[in-house]
Amino acid sequence: MMNNLIIIPLLVPLLAGLLTVIVKSYRREIAICATAISAVITYMLAYYSIDNMFVINFGGWRPPYGIQFAGDFLSLSLSAVSLTLTSLILLYGLHRPEEENVKLSFVLFLLVGVNGSFLTADIFNLFVQFEVMLLASFVLMAIGNRSIQFKASIPYIVINIVGSWVFLAAIAMTYSLYGTLSFAHLAGRVQEHGMSYHVVLIAMLYLLVFALKSALILFMWLPKSYAVLSTENSAIFSALLTKVGVYAMIRFFTVVFSVHSELIHQLIMFSSIITMIIGCIGVLAYRSIKYMICYQIILSIGIIIFGLATDTQAGLQGAFLYLLNDMLIKGLLFLAAGLIIRELHINSIRRSHGLIKKYPALAVIFFLVTLTIGGVPPFGGFAGKLLIIKAGLEDESYIGTVILILSSLIALYALLRMFIRVFLGEPTEEKRSQVYIHQYVAMASLFVLSLCVSLFAQPLLEMISHVQVEQYISTLMDGGER
Repeated sequence: MMNNLIIIPLLVPLLAGLLTVIVKSYRREIAICATAISAVITYMLAYYSIDNMFVINFGGWRPPYGIQFAGDFLSLSLSAVSLTLTSLILLYGLHRPEEENVKLSFVLFLLVGVNGSFLTADIFNLFVQFEVMLLASFVLMAIGNRSIQFKASIPYIVINIVGSWVFLAAIAMTYSLYGTLSFAHLAGRVQEHGMSYHVVLIAMLYLLVFALKSALILFMWLPKSYAVLSTENSAIFSALLTKVGVYAMIRFFTVVFSVHSELIHQLIMFSSIITMIIGCIGVLAYRSIKYMICYQIILSIGIIIFGLATDTQAGLQGAFLYLLNDMLIKGLLFLAAGLIIRELHINSIRRSHGLIKKYPALAVIFFLVTLTIGGVPPFGGFAGKLLIIKAGLEDESYIGTVILILSSLIALYALLRMFIRVFLGEPTEEKRSQVYIHQYVAMASLFVLSLCVSLFAQPLLEMISHVQVEQYISTLMDGGER
């Protein structure tokens, strides 16, 4: 019976999205309640999934013939965090006038695609969930009255369409070679036949697709696209969209392609290192607050994928912890930065603005975010980053480990520089808007959740240790029956 509950993270946002299309008032309140309730249920499912993974076979058909969804601790935790994030980000915009809430339906539909990507156990269904997510994101990206927003949406849409074509090509090649698209069946057949050059080519295509989705090396679309979004939408995009690509990469290269190719391993390692370097250059080169925080996303993607590239237990655990924290803290960073840019009308750090005297609570939140992203103990980024550094040393990837440490220091320096310029110095007589209490509540809640990731790192690691690839595959193979 509880197996059926794993569709809650998809079903409730979908129904709420349809309801917000029909009703003309209280749309935001409906969306907040729907995401909050489904988040509580999903946290409960994540807890119970430690010992018993949840599997649902639609129509009663077992793979490779039917559609299968699977919820282990990893996928359900990410789904719960995505629901919590969305609920708090919607709370942040509670003061918006009702006519601005017309886009909330597409936010909820985007969430359906995100959680569907986390929970699916079939490659073609993953493609479908990606398309649901991307179609909603296309609308959120393009809708608006600003020409700059429409222009920025064009490269975003084109690149993602190209990525979808490559994804379809990889799926077709996979099915022609193995006759199945089920994660479990593919894993078994790849292990049986080994990594031939055909399989390496297919794995490289999937790597290209997920690199496009997560901005791994192929980052060009991200800064210009995210910089033109509204505060809430930019927070949702930064917290969720790139992380789906990261999750897919982790799942594919630990489950489906668990037989490793040295070429693929080196490509992932090289890509993560280059991405960290690109992120460092971006945060140092720009003075625009929008672009600086966009490059912080790129930098964090490189750090997470470096954990995957080490191919160690510590690296995967660190990548999981850092991924959870980064979803929360990047959403918070974009909310705080959006408040500074759109409400307080500060776009650049070329001069001091002295906001700390009038907005001390915002200054405290931004400073705590800075320490978290820098990986300063005991804040949220510390535990995951420490494990990834340990994994880099175990794997003897010394160059990548040094770059990771330096990139963390550079990220900390860049945000400290932003904090000093925005909050310290003499106050300027610029136009200011009101900051609402629910905005502070939403941001403070996200920080507390991020802090919990670090404070409860050990229990989380014990829970994630139960997520074994062999157990995941065997549970999928028998359709969840034990």
